[in-house]
Amino acid sequence: MTTTTTTLPPPPRANTAHPAYPAPPVSGSAVACDLLGLVRIPAAELHLAANAGLDPALLDTFLPAAGGPRPAAGARNIRLSRGPAYYQPRTALPSWAALGEALGRLDHRAPGQAPALRHALLDNLHNLAAAGAYTLWHGLTDRPSLTDDPRPAALERLLETATSTAAALHGHRAAGPFAPHPGDLALLQAHEAGWRAFRELDNPVKIGNELRFLAEHVLAPRPDITAVLAPLYGSLSLALAARTVLPALLGRPVDVHLVRLGFHDQGNVAYLGASGTVRHRATAPRAYRDRLTAAARDTTLLVIDDNVGYGDTLRASRQLVEQLGGRAVTRSVESAWTLYHRSGRHDIADAADLPSLRPNLHHSIQTRLTGHLLRGDTGAYLSDGAHRTAGTLHRQMAASFDLAVSTGTWTTAQLAAMRAELAHAASWNEPPAPRPAALAAA
Repeated sequence: MTTTTTTLPPPPRANTAHPAYPAPPVSGSAVACDLLGLVRIPAAELHLAANAGLDPALLDTFLPAAGGPRPAAGARNIRLSRGPAYYQPRTALPSWAALGEALGRLDHRAPGQAPALRHALLDNLHNLAAAGAYTLWHGLTDRPSLTDDPRPAALERLLETATSTAAALHGHRAAGPFAPHPGDLALLQAHEAGWRAFRELDNPVKIGNELRFLAEHVLAPRPDITAVLAPLYGSLSLALAARTVLPALLGRPVDVHLVRLGFHDQGNVAYLGASGTVRHRATAPRAYRDRLTAAARDTTLLVIDDNVGYGDTLRASRQLVEQLGGRAVTRSVESAWTLYHRSGRHDIADAADLPSLRPNLHHSIQTRLTGHLLRGDTGAYLSDGAHRTAGTLHRQMAASFDLAVSTGTWTTAQLAAMRAELAHAASWNEPPAPRPAALAAA
């Protein structure tokens, strides 16, 4: 199984955008992550967990043994950082507080000695907070708050928790909170709508590489870009990490705004009006719509979408920003370059100002991999051929660049941005993206 390593270097100063976390960020311990972002926790760290008094049943809930029914070579006596509880967050809510206590116990009794285990605990804490925040975002957007409604305050607290756990995952000191307010936990347990199985972009390695590239090659040369807009649900973890990481890397505030906006997996939501405008009311609770409206007027926002196929989400996001009186620079973290091979008419040059050369991790492959984990079949997960894709990501990105040049539809500025990304990606240690079987055979 191909793995990657991420270490975020110390940024120049603390996060000025979020004074609730005043401690200066520091670089984190390197951990090896695979295609989805999972970490292998070695036996030595599990021994430390036992000595620190971590509950074995809690570890069984969140960190499955890697053997499974068909253990892969070298997979015995280790655990994986994600299992069924990660992809069914609502079922894991009763164990959330205990998970936070386990992290505190590990930090107290074995500080700095179990980086993979600590990463895994933080990853699951972040997942619960992010999933819970989204379900309230979803609910408050579709069913606005009334007098004495506890949901708006709970949403703010959950976003704060998700931000602090994201910061810690990316090597920044975060004072917390890492676990939920008791009232918020009860509220989420009673909330049935809006729970999602997975976010398309929740790989910390990929998020860290992306944020460093954006800071160095997009935001630093463009001080006029003062805010980021992220469509949900796929980009949520990137957006939450950006709240801390980007201001720290840049040494200036960067506001991060969220909108629920998408067409591939949200076809039941009427985002577009009869005239082609975006129905802002359908994208966010009122308080967050008001903040975006104030931030967008007469300014430039960077819109970051996790995975761009046909570009509909980026086009709609640009339309929304322009409706609010602002300007948008659009970016894809992954791009479906294979679509250029399937249709000679395919083109996203008008949608993505800064298209990533990363080929996308196709949803069919992600669904298959998460399916193994949902079934508890870690053996099938570890032996899946998606982890053994030949070549390197950088070589794939170079091929994407050659394809982009051959189309003749990209501007000089867009091609220059692609060249900058390709050079930056020489230091990335992400695995190559596997192609769906139907495309690989074509």
